[in-house]
Amino acid sequence: MKFSDRLKDIRERKNLTQEELANLSGISARSIQRYESGASRPRVEATEKLAKALNVSVNDILGS
Repeated sequence: MKFSDRLKDIRERKNLTQEELANLSGISARSIQRYESGASRPRVEATEKLAKALNVSVNDILGS
């Protein structure tokens, strides 16, 4: 599973919209859209913020 798919899957399992995840993580909804579409990948700091907001490990999001 690709990063973009994992991120979207985790977000949806947590019943969060992209906007809600943006508010929780401090990352713009547009950036989250780009991550989920595979148009871009977040830097390490953003990945850590997403993991914290989703209450999962960075490894869960990265698939390692």
